[in-house]
Amino acid sequence: MTAVRTIGQRVADLAEAHPERAALVALSRNGSATTVGYRELDRRANHCAAVLARHGLGAGDVVVIALPNGVDHVVATLAGWKLGATVLPLDPRSPAGDTAQILTDVAPALFVGVPRQELPIRVVDPVEWGSGESHHAPPEPSGPPRSALATGGTTGRPKVVVRRRPWTFDPGALPSPHDRAVGLTAGQVQLVTMPLFHGGFGALHHGLALGHTLVTTPMFIPRLVAEAIERYRVNVLRLVPTMMRLLLEPGGVLGRDLSSVTALHHGTGPCPPEVKLAWLDLLGPERVYESYGAQEQIGFVWIRGDEWLRHPGSVGRPAPGTVAVVVDGEPAAPGVVGEVFLRPATAKQPEYLGSGPQLVAWRDEYLSVGDLGYLDADGYLFIKGRVQETINVGGAKVYPAEVEAVLTSHPGIADACVVGRTHPIRGQVPHALVVPTDPELSQAELDAYCRARLTLHKVPASYEFTATLPRNDAGKLRRGTVSVS
Repeated sequence: MTAVRTIGQRVADLAEAHPERAALVALSRNGSATTVGYRELDRRANHCAAVLARHGLGAGDVVVIALPNGVDHVVATLAGWKLGATVLPLDPRSPAGDTAQILTDVAPALFVGVPRQELPIRVVDPVEWGSGESHHAPPEPSGPPRSALATGGTTGRPKVVVRRRPWTFDPGALPSPHDRAVGLTAGQVQLVTMPLFHGGFGALHHGLALGHTLVTTPMFIPRLVAEAIERYRVNVLRLVPTMMRLLLEPGGVLGRDLSSVTALHHGTGPCPPEVKLAWLDLLGPERVYESYGAQEQIGFVWIRGDEWLRHPGSVGRPAPGTVAVVVDGEPAAPGVVGEVFLRPATAKQPEYLGSGPQLVAWRDEYLSVGDLGYLDADGYLFIKGRVQETINVGGAKVYPAEVEAVLTSHPGIADACVVGRTHPIRGQVPHALVVPTDPELSQAELDAYCRARLTLHKVPASYEFTATLPRNDAGKLRRGTVSVS
């Protein structure tokens, strides 16, 4: 065995060593399960790779995988990697215009899925490989397997960012020191309820490299997630704050046996303190990990629950790399809000499929995606929002995330979004869109609640009750689609 193995070779090694170990347990909406062992997964990926190769896919090509969470998605991804391709997962339910724009930018060789419109490229439907298996792996490709992800498009046109590291591993170095630091080890049971076109993609396939049993859900369904944790004795799962909150409601995890869970990872957005504290109480602080980063992979910041209790509200300290908060070109003092810059172990602008912007750099080695925050005296990072989302109220800055945190702390509010509204005197004022759970909640009561907790210029000037907010499947607010009435 060579020191470095591709992800396809790693799965083949596990198939030989543990042929009957469950690699995937794909749950349907009603809870029925399809279980695929490592040997079967490897052979199905070999067969699929032969099908994709007949359609012309080869090393260095881009293949789009637009399939829902489940076995076909994983099989097609591994098949593409066995051929040395770059895999780009896309939301199979994306609007036709969004998909067409990405395909124009990326120019992939193949589209795997059932498209919602006619496409100018070759399309491969999963029925072409079905459940077929092959003992014969394709020849070793000339290039390494890669992947890319489309950004959420929450602040503009989506960009397709290439993962910095190829999907190759040194089996002797698994789990890595970082894996162990965030509660990951070999052979665990991991629940993947995040979409495979976003946060679930890396978690699932890194889990395969660790020999995990991956339990997938077709989408986030609180009842199904809670049942899966108990039924499969799940060790690891990743959630976003909206999922964490919904799981605390009736029909979720309260009263369930969560003793198997050794690592809950969460990120993607700020978590309301009362939600975070509830999970720390449920699992114990040493089992809850929060992370902060960006798809551009300019750095990674994380914090464990016991550290968070000492620095409440922080997203942690970088590991590896360093962080700086900059105001007017100079490092900010502790507690002063500025633009957040991260310096990864290897400073490098992100690589894109198609076009993509160069990130703002500071002192050449630090890069920013436009987030705002501050450092405390111990070097812990606190995120306040994004530069382009800041609301300028007569010269005073309002960070929407801060106001949203207050709104969602109200027991009668399920979700909130704060945007700027034009004002003839002050330039802008905050406008709040809220999803109430209490039908008796009045705007006057909500206004009084905010005034008791926020300085005056941060208090929303107006409130709008709505049934839902535009969040994508990864839990991110799509602020660009919010209109102020």
